[in-house]
Amino acid sequence: MRKILLLVNPLFDSHRRRYLPGIFNVFRDAGLQFEVLETSPDRATNRLLRDKVANNIDAIFVCGGDGTIFDTLQWLAGSEVPLGIIPFGTGNVLAQNLRIPRNPAQAARWLLNTTPLTVPLGKITCPAANGTDTWFFAMAAGMGGHAAMMRAAARFRKHSAGRLAYFMAGFETLLTYPLQPFQIEITTVSGEVLQRRASEVIAVHVIEVRWNLALDAVLDNETERGEQVLEQAATIAQQLGVHLETELLQARDAAAAIIDTARERAADLIVLGMPYRKRLGRVYVGQTVTNVYVGAHCAVLAYRQEEVG
Repeated sequence: MRKILLLVNPLFDSHRRRYLPGIFNVFRDAGLQFEVLETSPDRATNRLLRDKVANNIDAIFVCGGDGTIFDTLQWLAGSEVPLGIIPFGTGNVLAQNLRIPRNPAQAARWLLNTTPLTVPLGKITCPAANGTDTWFFAMAAGMGGHAAMMRAAARFRKHSAGRLAYFMAGFETLLTYPLQPFQIEITTVSGEVLQRRASEVIAVHVIEVRWNLALDAVLDNETERGEQVLEQAATIAQQLGVHLETELLQARDAAAAIIDTARERAADLIVLGMPYRKRLGRVYVGQTVTNVYVGAHCAVLAYRQEEVG
């Protein structure tokens, strides 16, 4: 590696002033040449980027968030030029999944000493006013409620408010966005075409199974209660005009089951309900809520029952 193109999102001005000098020192210490180019909100840099790559650029390092990575993928997909991520963004989900250090200077040093990884991309095509629009994505593609939440997060000033903006946007979307099922068509790498009906809201009730019982033990009372809870949730959702998918699980640990289900379903928000309880004179949150907050990959909102008694 001889020359690096450093692509910087100017929206993260404080990060740029704070971290770029350290990144530059990492490159200089490694004896590398580098050039800095700012991104543009209208994605007008794509043509410039293609020109730069043609001029003997060995790698592109992006100083930005998931949105900046997304923009870069639209023209870099299929290229042999390595793409490195230096996390400047609010969520930095892709960087976290790739276990890239959060500190920008450490991330730059780590990238210089790692081996490039081939990442299979997805491609999504949606109807548009003039036909269809197509985009590449590296991890997940969201529509409907997810897209509404991301748009709301920008309105809540995510670049200055940080992750709080996603919590506020998720709460607003949950209350105001008409979540409905929709049809999708999936074409696999092998060419197989799959038709699916996608649901945006899933209600999960977990029955915790004691360790002295088999995981698939028949627990009639707990099952009946869980089904009643889910039926009530489905009834409320129907009254609100929302399609709700329900799932009853048995697991050793409720928090782990919720976290795993959310990750498998690529959930963007987990909403937890908990009763009003006190221990030693203080409100008791409980281990399940605490563990989900700590271990979940996405935003978490907890609704606590009002004070009783």
